[in-house]
Amino acid sequence: MSLIAQARLDWKEITSNSNEFGVPIILINPTTLVEYSIVGLATKHHLGIDELGNEVITKNAHISFSEELVIALGGSIRDASGEVNLERWIVKYSDSTLSQKNYVITQFIPDETVGIIVCILSDYQI
Repeated sequence: MSLIAQARLDWKEITSNSNEFGVPIILINPTTLVEYSIVGLATKHHLGIDELGNEVITKNAHISFSEELVIALGGSIRDASGEVNLERWIVKYSDSTLSQKNYVITQFIPDETVGIIVCILSDYQI
């Protein structure tokens, strides 16, 4: 196995292991309303940097997951051009309060070297 193939497996295992850092995440396609239940990393904290480089108190939430998990469920996160497109997808996961929160994906950053996608989230009211 090549080193890059091993790295892909390692990233998938690190992000989707519910016995370690992985948490249950529900992704909902806003067009079809199909839900995909996967395991990934989920982070929410309240520290950020403003446009002048100053620290500010602001909510920051994001998830990271392996694209392979959605494919394994028969789904796709790519558009007709083959590009990752998670625009306006809905995300649900429980934070440290054990309350399920709803978010919408506002930005998505695919790492097509190791197959992980990072999604920046904003609050969403269903």
